[in-house]
Amino acid sequence: MNMPQIQAGRRKRSHEVAELIEAAISSGEFAVGDKLPSEKELAERYGVGRPSVREALFLLQQQGRVDIMSGTRAQVTAPSPSFFAAQLAALVKQTAARGKGQAHLEEVRLLFESGVAWQAAERATAEDIERLKAKLDANVAAFNNTPEFIRTDVAFHYELTVITRNPIFAAVHDILSQWLVDQRTTTIHMPDADRFSVRDHTAIFEAVAAHDPMRAFHEMTSHLRLISQLYTESKRLHDEIMRTDMGRLARTAGRPGEEAHAGTQARRVTTPTPAAAARPVGRRQRRPRHDVEFPAADRDA
Repeated sequence: MNMPQIQAGRRKRSHEVAELIEAAISSGEFAVGDKLPSEKELAERYGVGRPSVREALFLLQQQGRVDIMSGTRAQVTAPSPSFFAAQLAALVKQTAARGKGQAHLEEVRLLFESGVAWQAAERATAEDIERLKAKLDANVAAFNNTPEFIRTDVAFHYELTVITRNPIFAAVHDILSQWLVDQRTTTIHMPDADRFSVRDHTAIFEAVAAHDPMRAFHEMTSHLRLISQLYTESKRLHDEIMRTDMGRLARTAGRPGEEAHAGTQARRVTTPTPAAAARPVGRRQRRPRHDVEFPAADRDA
């Protein structure tokens, strides 16, 4: 049997090996649960070094295609929805931390959750409305408990995705959930942020309960725009406080050393020796000869 060989080129060999192994898995040569050949056998099969095979297996593990355990051969696995959700959640977190990532995610959430609110208002049954009311009541009851308020806040939004009966909406919410918690943790400390959230959640609930999609869409849009404004202002204040505190710490930490240095300089300037005081400025002088006081008897001699 002729085995495919890696051709020299600009692409990394490990990526090509990963594609070949994945093709072998997809073709049924290696089924879920099967052990792959050893690194040595794979290296001979594809005509590459073992480091390339090792990196290729690591890439496949990141994709959820194989499981690597120390001391044994890699095992073929089937990527699960939870695996992909975890990968995407990590990507969301990385995106939020870079450049305009936070603003981009807020735009995604605005379109996504406003649409969810519309769908929920169209599809909500009496039982759905009852469950949503329970989520709202739990959020109101947690008014003075910040961690619980954040948890029930996110739970209220999740319940709206459940009402749509679209599992993809629920999955997207799960992917965004950690970012949502981080965002709410930042905004909740702004004045009246919890009161505004309860007010908005109540308006969203009433729109869904009235089966008014347009109103639900509008209330959710207004709510998310407010949260975005609170987040921006909270971050601005936080950064300003940090800059002020760091400046104060830097001045406090530097003052003792500066004073000591200034004191040393002052002593050097204000306590010159008599000989140094007599030297003209700007000319190099010979070292002054110290006068010696001789006894009177010696002077007479």
